Amino acid sequence: MKKSTIKLILITVGVFLILAGITIYFVMNKIKADQAKLPPVIEEGDVKTTPVVAEQPTPDSRNEVAVPILMYHHIRVYNNPEDKTGTNLSVSTENFKAQADYLKNSGYTTITFQQLLDFPTKKLPEKPIILTFDDGYKNGYDVAYRYLKENNQIGVFYIISSYLGREDQMTESQVKEISSAGMEIGSHTVGHLDLTTLSSAKLSRELVDSKSALEAITSKKVISFCYPSGKHNGNVEEAVKNSGYLTASTTNIAISTTSENRLTMSRLRINPADSITGFAGKVTSK
Repeated sequence: MKKSTIKLILITVGVFLILAGITIYFVMNKIKADQAKLPPVIEEGDVKTTPVVAEQPTPDSRNEVAVPILMYHHIRVYNNPEDKTGTNLSVSTENFKAQADYLKNSGYTTITFQQLLDFPTKKLPEKPIILTFDDGYKNGYDVAYRYLKENNQIGVFYIISSYLGREDQMTESQVKEISSAGMEIGSHTVGHLDLTTLSSAKLSRELVDSKSALEAITSKKVISFCYPSGKHNGNVEEAVKNSGYLTASTTNIAISTTSENRLTMSRLRINPADSITGFAGKVTSK
């Protein structure tokens, strides 16, 4: 091989090596620059965590707390001499709003039955009160629910599951909305029958099927129940308990307390003719 050829080959290899070196230099510098932009690697010993401590509920030191449970049905202006039952079960919109305002301005705090059940593990408000609305009437949604929500108050709505969607009754979507807004949904059976007259199988269906239907709508456990027309006996109370309910309301007239039998809770009936003075007397009477 000629010397000139060898020299040319050596020059070519040398140029190639220089270019390769320059390329490697810039590539390495680029890698270092990119690594500098990455967050630092955290070693196992560098991690410092603060243990999460579950907040413990404040217990209630009171031995017993009075909890008036108010009983409403229709919230509407209604006075029909030919429908005395409907008239007697109706509280006007004006009166209801005045009563809700009175409670709020007088220091009462509306609660659910679940809050009542949590006593004394969790402290109740100084003056707790429960507002119940029987039968699931549409005006309970249009008036009671909307005003309570506006007033930052809550209520318990007892629903007859097979009545949903009727002309004067709430719809499933309204019940779901009420529940999602923080109101409590309770069962008032499937068909509002006299439970004391039913066979064991029929009684169970009235209790279990309504509970299941309402839980499917609300995606929440239904723990509260209301006896249709207030009719109950020991057999019915046992069936209510076995169906998974934790509280049951009656039409017995009295101010309830945290010591009362959870399956025979007393209530105060609010009448259409109650003045605000009479209303105040009911909720404060001993």
